[in-house]
Amino acid sequence: MNVSSAKNDLAVTSAINDGVYSLSMQLLHVVMFIFSLSGMLTNIINVMVFVKQGVTSDSITFSFFTMSLSDLLSSVLLLPWPLCTFMDSLKSITSKNCYTITALATSNPHAIFTKLTCLIQTYISAERAFCVVFPLHVKSVIKTKNTVIINLILCCVIFIIYVPYYGEAKFVWGRDAENSTVVLWYETRQGKALHSLIYIIGGLIMPNVAIVLNSLATVIIVTRLNLNRQWRQKLSSAQSAADTKFQGMSSKSLEVSKTVTVITTMYIVTFVCGQLTAMTAFALPEVTMEGANEHLYYVVYALRFDTDAFHASVNMFFYLKMSSKYREVFNTIFYSLKK
Repeated sequence: MNVSSAKNDLAVTSAINDGVYSLSMQLLHVVMFIFSLSGMLTNIINVMVFVKQGVTSDSITFSFFTMSLSDLLSSVLLLPWPLCTFMDSLKSITSKNCYTITALATSNPHAIFTKLTCLIQTYISAERAFCVVFPLHVKSVIKTKNTVIINLILCCVIFIIYVPYYGEAKFVWGRDAENSTVVLWYETRQGKALHSLIYIIGGLIMPNVAIVLNSLATVIIVTRLNLNRQWRQKLSSAQSAADTKFQGMSSKSLEVSKTVTVITTMYIVTFVCGQLTAMTAFALPEVTMEGANEHLYYVVYALRFDTDAFHASVNMFFYLKMSSKYREVFNTIFYSLKK
């Protein structure tokens, strides 16, 4: 009787009924599937272009190349989620096992690469902010060798945070409520502790610090570029050849800075949306995996993956629009393929 009353209470307080929940999840996973495929295609193109440019030709190209690889792997690891959702209509043991394996075999690796993208994006923003504030020190500080080392360190940091968890968790065979043999995910006590630690570091601290740092870097870049623009407008029309040359160099730096600013701004927007799960759980404590609004929790959770997939799929279009160097190499590659 008490159990029945509790279920009725949950039904009354639930913000989303079963029908709306099912339709929402289907639509969100269709969007996820489209953006994941788009992310794979666009980042394969990005990798091709950056390799053609010369991955180590300059610092920013190497960082963009590393971020494209990370986004490519992130997009690939999202594909099983919508596929499992489509299989769910079969209501078979295979679909149940698909969810279990996908949730833990691909979602954590996906998180590794989204967080790696997070760190690389933050480094790119900080590097560009340094370039516009201290232009005379760029050549002595911002070197491709240094950027390669920093990117490798960021990769190691992410893997050190996430990989140990897999040593404390494994797949096992078990039985569900219907006495069917299914795949289960078993965590040791250390595994559960590591999972909680990963959530705090990777899910809360790192994203929010990155949002703040990227926002500050964007404000610095935009402010500095506006000051430079005002300075150029005050110059006399009778400039020397040296001044003209300097202005040309500034135009190149300006193009890179604008590209980074737009990409960073888009990243901040999508990453804030990616924090919807944590923000919703904080604002509405009942929105949890086992709370009265568990349906709403899973909808918001799926939306977070949609924003990850969206972010991974759009950078190519900004490169094409704003980077003449990228556009030139892109046209060279695909014009030669047409021939």
